Amino acid sequence: MSEHYRLLGMKSGTLVGPLTPIMDQEASKHPVLFRSLKALSRLCPRNGLELLGVSCHYDADEVFHARPTGLLGRRVGAEMISGLERVVNNKGRPIARRNEQRIYTMYQPAIPSALAMKVIAGRVIHQNTGHPRPATATLQITARCQADCYHCSAARHRYKFRPELSTDQWKSTLRAIEDIGVVNIVFTGGEPLLRPDIYELIAWVRKDESNAMMFTNGLLLTAENVKKLVDAGLFSVNVSIDSPDPKAHDELRRVNRCFERAIAGLRRCRDAGLIVGVSTYATPERLRNGQVMEMIRLAKDVGAHEITVFDVVPTGKLLQHEAGELLSDADKDELMRMEEEWNSRDELPHVITQAHVNGPKGAGCYAGWFQFYMTAYGDMMPCDFTPITVGNVLHEPVGDLWNRLAMHPVYAKNCNHCRMQDPAFRAKYIDPIPDSGPFPYPIAELDRLLAGLPSSTAKAA
Repeated sequence: MSEHYRLLGMKSGTLVGPLTPIMDQEASKHPVLFRSLKALSRLCPRNGLELLGVSCHYDADEVFHARPTGLLGRRVGAEMISGLERVVNNKGRPIARRNEQRIYTMYQPAIPSALAMKVIAGRVIHQNTGHPRPATATLQITARCQADCYHCSAARHRYKFRPELSTDQWKSTLRAIEDIGVVNIVFTGGEPLLRPDIYELIAWVRKDESNAMMFTNGLLLTAENVKKLVDAGLFSVNVSIDSPDPKAHDELRRVNRCFERAIAGLRRCRDAGLIVGVSTYATPERLRNGQVMEMIRLAKDVGAHEITVFDVVPTGKLLQHEAGELLSDADKDELMRMEEEWNSRDELPHVITQAHVNGPKGAGCYAGWFQFYMTAYGDMMPCDFTPITVGNVLHEPVGDLWNRLAMHPVYAKNCNHCRMQDPAFRAKYIDPIPDSGPFPYPIAELDRLLAGLPSSTAKAA
């Protein structure tokens, strides 16, 4: 069965659809053509005109097929749609199937779907304007947590004297985030399930605009809470597991029975129909003593669809971590080899390594390029690992903050590695931050220091 999606249309003389931003520019270049289209669209008041769409389906051999539709389909859409076919057919096996849709990773929408088309539109807009649109927003919905992890990346973003965003403030922020192109809204913490309104906020996400995803320590994934998550429309959930050894995990989290409860919660989520993953990290020691592979096997045993292996990053409690304790290039090559070898098998979980995704062989660093992070107090940051901010949503619109971040000289160009693991970046933008903060630290203040200007009295909002 073929699925059809409209990427660009015109209704009652107005452009509609996710590709509208670039066509607004084209309209000024071809005024006669667009006047004619406007007149024609008024003759079709109910459905309007389809200028560019896509019709797609999977055949019996699981090969994805797509073809352009609409008045401009063959003229301007053929190359884009053929590129879509290549990308999808190179993704490998899906981690889940839902009717006619295939899910290849918990971080991206199902294919085909309206959300997947929104992703494609965002990439086309980027190619045509040179200005990236954010695909992912990671929201620290609360800084509170039951655990006290040795390696917590959010530890420096916790303040007793600053009120966290209210339910209404998060709701208005979520709408603004969806409106600038985000398709993956990630609720994190602290521990997001400590907020009583988390289910209300997940339900508030417009599912035709964005997927709702969550990172959790798993301690509150009771049967009752999992049902609430499903009813609210959660798409996927990542449970953080630090070690295949229950005792070691509990000691790192400083919570008794943390491992046992997290694994039980993950299984409840899987049984309830959610896409589930394991979130863990690699260090040189964990790579060499076999723990990384043990984590992959654990994810398989508990029925996870996916496992994400992050690099150990000097941030949060580890902000001053010694560089010698970080992954070397050889370590990252080994992680990528393990990822490729495991994913060549016809079994889950799908393995994702930060070494690959954010490295030269992947898409590069997403921070400030296709994603941003927001603290529980409304500070926008490039990512949860980078303790600098471009401003606060309580004082400026989300779109303005994103534009400031995306156009900053450090983030205006794609970077083929994690900046927080780059000594040169850290020397400029991390080392000058006082130990007392504030965290996150205003990037404008760092720019003043780099320019040799005296420090202002500005503080994080």
